[in-house]
Amino acid sequence: MSSTALKVAAVILVLLTVVLAALGFSMSRNYAARAAKAEADAAKVVGQQAPQTLAVVALKPLAAYKTIARDDVSLVPVVVTPTDYYANLDEVVGRVPLVDVDAGAPITHRYFKEGNILAKVIPAGHQALALEVNEVVATGGFVRPGDNVDVLVYFRGGAGVNDAQSRVLLENARVLAFEERIIERPEGLKDDEKQDASRRRQRTAVIAVPDKDTTRVMLGVSLGDVRLALRGQQTATSEEAPAELTEAGLPLSETAKSAEKDQKVPDKAITAAELSRVKPPPALEKKLAPPAVVEVIQGSQITKVSQ
Repeated sequence: MSSTALKVAAVILVLLTVVLAALGFSMSRNYAARAAKAEADAAKVVGQQAPQTLAVVALKPLAAYKTIARDDVSLVPVVVTPTDYYANLDEVVGRVPLVDVDAGAPITHRYFKEGNILAKVIPAGHQALALEVNEVVATGGFVRPGDNVDVLVYFRGGAGVNDAQSRVLLENARVLAFEERIIERPEGLKDDEKQDASRRRQRTAVIAVPDKDTTRVMLGVSLGDVRLALRGQQTATSEEAPAELTEAGLPLSETAKSAEKDQKVPDKAITAAELSRVKPPPALEKKLAPPAVVEVIQGSQITKVSQ
């Protein structure tokens, strides 16, 4: 090969080397720019993330009415801030939830709400019984929680009842609730208007019934028409009931009072026949004295003549 050809080849190689070097330098600069832009975009996305809140979260399913242990919960950052959440483990550990808690659910005050409000006002030895009422049944709608009422029932003739009659099923029963919903619902939930209107039409009164009278009252309510007779409020200045005494004049013990109360007829009944029976007034009965009798004696013969 001649020297001229070698020189031309050398020049071409030098030019090719320069071109490749320039191309590599340009590519390296573009890569650095793209990397810097990606880092800036990532930092911008991180800066735009929503703030997180540390809340006590259940690490596993928690059963209702079982004490929460320390290893059952943990402080975990959450994006959505729960309502009435706990931020301190000591406020949750050792407490007893009233409902089951799912794993991963934030622990809130709703899980530890106080028990049924109605159950707290039921007297000892009594049960709460709901009665469907209306304006007539509920004494014109004036019955309120805390009032004392008599539960009356009217039986129509037939269906096991020989004659129409009315009875006092329960005396001096305490009204525990009236037209009130005791169960609390989560905030933000709204009732359907149709359901709310239906609930207003279906009014109920909850009364305290002694344990031994629950089944009797339930049977009477299911068989007849119920009325609530409102009792007057006893003021502090009202006279106290006289003490119950024995035949010897000694006061009765609590056991004797309870036994005597159990022996009494649980209710009083009046039939339609008794209402329609005409009786003279007591004062008139006293005035109607027996006719006078005059004895006429004639020798040994005695004759009685009535006037």
